[in-house]
Amino acid sequence: MKIKLVITAMLAILFSSLKAQDVILGEKKPCPGETYEYFFNGASCDGNLSWSLIDGVVMQQTSNSVKVRWNEGIVGNGRWKIRVIYNPRKSDGSCGTSTFYDLPIEVNAVSEFNIVGDREIPGGFRGVKTYTAQIKNSFFPASSYMWTVFSEGTATNYTTTLPSFNLNITNDGPKWISVRGKNSTCSSWGLSIKADIFTTTTFIGPDNLCSEATYTLINPGTVTLENAVGIATLTPLGNNQWKVTNNGLGGDVTLKSTNGSKSYTKKIRVGAYAKIVYNGGNSMPGGANAEIYADDVTGGTYTWSVVGGVIVSGKYSQTVIVRPNANPSNKVSNNFSVSLTYTNSCGTSYLNASYAIPPNSGTEIDYGE
Repeated sequence: MKIKLVITAMLAILFSSLKAQDVILGEKKPCPGETYEYFFNGASCDGNLSWSLIDGVVMQQTSNSVKVRWNEGIVGNGRWKIRVIYNPRKSDGSCGTSTFYDLPIEVNAVSEFNIVGDREIPGGFRGVKTYTAQIKNSFFPASSYMWTVFSEGTATNYTTTLPSFNLNITNDGPKWISVRGKNSTCSSWGLSIKADIFTTTTFIGPDNLCSEATYTLINPGTVTLENAVGIATLTPLGNNQWKVTNNGLGGDVTLKSTNGSKSYTKKIRVGAYAKIVYNGGNSMPGGANAEIYADDVTGGTYTWSVVGGVIVSGKYSQTVIVRPNANPSNKVSNNFSVSLTYTNSCGTSYLNASYAIPPNSGTEIDYGE
């Protein structure tokens, strides 16, 4: 009986030793995007052997080996792993239950980046713009960087050892910039991150016009004049120039340039024009002071008048303080009207605005002094 127990113990130790030697042989710190071969240093009792991967791709498999290409993408702090699944031989020589062996892998991957820098460059700009590769995962830094600039139909590569890159802009051509990193121990570059670059339209011309004005647009797309019905017309002159002509009503118009999915605008004040603004909406309390002002003005003179109340101060200023009459009625709203005569270098405009004084607003009618 003692001999049998000793033999059983020796066999258990032997098979335990054999199982401990069942390992996967291969590169534990591979480079991403390259192919490596791994071997199972053991045997499956019934000859059935299979492999599984985390963040890798099986390229080829034999009876006891597998060729793997490890992914460049990083999940968390990296979770690459290779597993072999096999059937061990039990101490009595029979096949045991399927089991597995895992080999953690530390891929020399490089983090992806955010590109920090101007995405919009004014048309006509000539000079240097700096772009920086901002690392997303500090556990996987790069030792060198590949920048690619696409301009005028050509992609040009630049290699740097620093995460910042100075782009020398000599024309309106840059469309996008990308960056990828590389580990010093690997020849392959990491994933490429791209940032689109838009060249905006630069408008050269006055903010205000009386009769007409000419505008030069650098990097124009499709050019239109918005909100201009009855106010102004747009005439193309060629050579990237357009003329805006006053139609007599006066007002705000928008000169617009559309380049693909991007639009750029310039607001233009046409003629002698202002807006009457009261921030309280369409109604105001009776018997109380309220502030009203002329907005979107370019200097000039102001003369205010009111009906249904009094001017407290600012009759000849851009901002006027008014006090509508109280409305003791509990059923009907009263009206309060404001008029402005505004004059600038283009001429004179006359504006009016009306507001409702709600019922039970104020305790008595205030006629002012």
